[in-house]
Amino acid sequence: MNAMKHGTLLAAALSSAVAMGGETARDVAAAESAALPISKNVRGHENVEWSIAYAFGLTDANRDLPRVLLVGDSICHQYADGVRSLLKGKVNVSYWVSSYCATSPNYLTFLGIYLEEAKYDVVHFNQGLHSLGTDLGAWKAGLEAALRLIREKQPAARIFWTTMTPYKDAAKTAKVKERNAAAAEVVARLGGIETDDLFALLDPLDREEFWADSVHHKAPAREKESAQVAASVLSALSAQDAAAKEEE
Repeated sequence: MNAMKHGTLLAAALSSAVAMGGETARDVAAAESAALPISKNVRGHENVEWSIAYAFGLTDANRDLPRVLLVGDSICHQYADGVRSLLKGKVNVSYWVSSYCATSPNYLTFLGIYLEEAKYDVVHFNQGLHSLGTDLGAWKAGLEAALRLIREKQPAARIFWTTMTPYKDAAKTAKVKERNAAAAEVVARLGGIETDDLFALLDPLDREEFWADSVHHKAPAREKESAQVAASVLSALSAQDAAAKEEE
């Protein structure tokens, strides 16, 4: 909606308030809010939406190392530094983590920004814990769009789909399992995308021993996640090196 149209709607609301005499400032504010250019959001907002990104080693002595971009949510945020530590001196590890759903209007915009920060050899991608209540069809379409964007922006990168991790609660874990199965259908249809199964890694673990709250994990579980992600990245880079040598 352009500024002129917005101003026209607001003026109409003010004129209506004056004519009726009993309208309040709150009514006018409500009319103004209704006119704001907010994009459709399938999931709706969480009370607090957040986004954190770091791109490392862009200009220092490590700038020529292979690069991986980790994408995810607070689970990814908790293991990202562990992955960086394990791959220090071997791989530049950057990450973008957020609360946004793949159906959020700006999700692909955000993702595109961080995909354009540098050339990545590996993109390790997760999306879904903040989307368990989102319409499944809409979420699958958003997930596919995100994976296609990764391919478009980073055509030489090896891509990992990372399964969503279990909850402490059994009922919510069942929902996660269903959503992982739906994501697997998307990944299989697109082809050429590897899977890093963090759900299978964590699900057998004792919830009291390894979970810090309903969804996040204590240090021993985070260490397991970091180790598996780091191993997946190194495996992908080794495969890339082998393929490059075969082409020589």
